[in-house]
Amino acid sequence: MEGRVIAGINNIYTVQVNNELWTCRIKGKILKDDRKYYNPIAVGDEVQFITNDYQHHDGWIVSRKERKTSLLRWNKNRKAPQVIAANSDLHICITSTESPPFRPRFLDRLILSGEIGKMETLIVVNKVDLGMTDFIKERIDNFKSMGYRVFLCSASDGRGIKKLKRYLSGRVAVFTGQSGVGKSSLLNKLDDRIKAVVGMISRKYNRGSHTTNSSRMYITDDKTNIIDTPGLRELEIYGIEPEELSFYFPDIRKYTYECQYPSCRHLQEPGCAVINAVKAGGIHKDRYLSYTSIYEQMDKNRREMYGRA
Repeated sequence: MEGRVIAGINNIYTVQVNNELWTCRIKGKILKDDRKYYNPIAVGDEVQFITNDYQHHDGWIVSRKERKTSLLRWNKNRKAPQVIAANSDLHICITSTESPPFRPRFLDRLILSGEIGKMETLIVVNKVDLGMTDFIKERIDNFKSMGYRVFLCSASDGRGIKKLKRYLSGRVAVFTGQSGVGKSSLLNKLDDRIKAVVGMISRKYNRGSHTTNSSRMYITDDKTNIIDTPGLRELEIYGIEPEELSFYFPDIRKYTYECQYPSCRHLQEPGCAVINAVKAGGIHKDRYLSYTSIYEQMDKNRREMYGRA
């Protein structure tokens, strides 16, 4: 039989076949060619399985179809790549203006992970009812200038929800963001039948708690498929080499061919057109700091992986 994984935790997966739900485990625990991954199966995967108990809808997953898209991160605790979601059309990067505070460099990482996974990126700024500082507006305008679509929303007063719902209609979207930005609240506003659990913000640390502990796919009343993911505290990039990073930053990419050296990393090399563009205001300084931070982290991970740390 074939179906789509809509939830999974502790190596137990819920597989949807038409209107039926099956509980499946991986036969043999490891799928072919998936040994390097922390999780061989992710929400959104299309899988083949054999029935174990037809009456109770229980089965064994024996293979997975090739993914059209995938959202990845480096799981530093397990020292392995982790698939957050699979086969999504849209990557919805959710941030907030406050509670927790706006973190543009974290947003840069979310956007980058979607670019690597070959998905269309959409930025949703939640909690706009709490106000937007000049710095937030400046960074949002910078994202717009690079061609990213931005939605200003409020799960509290409903602002921007109808517009967002229309854009998502009939598509497969994965929601990502740090803990507390309001992913679950937005989901509940998009379709009141979802009833995702909403957590509280820590007053001491001004950040959210992990109320969503595993990814899950929801199907709304207009057949939109939304994958809700656990809130992220950090996101380490995986899927490309550090030397490829500049090509995934559209504002940096356009200057790379003007550098003095073809192998320029855009860190401190002489004749670097990217560094000159930062100084001249052609590239936002905060975006460039995101780039250098990600590059150094990726390079460190690579050296550790190959035993050169």
